[in-house]
Amino acid sequence: MGRRPRAVRLAIPAAFVAVLTLVALWRVSGPVIPASGSATARPEPLEPLTQLAEVLADNSIGRRASLERVVVREIPSPRTLWIGTGDERVFAVLDPDVKNLSAVPVQVGSRLTLIGLVRAAPPEETAIRQWALDPATAKSARDSGTYLHVTEIRPD
Repeated sequence: MGRRPRAVRLAIPAAFVAVLTLVALWRVSGPVIPASGSATARPEPLEPLTQLAEVLADNSIGRRASLERVVVREIPSPRTLWIGTGDERVFAVLDPDVKNLSAVPVQVGSRLTLIGLVRAAPPEETAIRQWALDPATAKSARDSGTYLHVTEIRPD
């Protein structure tokens, strides 16, 4: 019996590779498109927090907040505020690049709309160093657990 032609010797492994490739492509299907029509279903973003009590909750860290008509209670340093009324008070830190529409004066007793992000309160030493706070205020801010990092101030 003679040798097989060279084309036959190469065709058998090539056919085997082609079959394996087709099986692999068949097993790896395209993305499943949900009924809504988009390829990736993303959860809806959460609405911004609008109440002072919501900002104080531990599960609010990382959420956006839009607090309207809040009263400025104290101004411990040029970048920090205590806001709220009665028993509800929230520590707020103004971003160095805070957007202050119409140059609203930030004074004790004024009412403002503050927009920002809720963050976890840092250790006391960090708050003293970064925000020029006295130790008692830094401890109070830490004890509150969260603070509002203000990126925009609007007049009321």
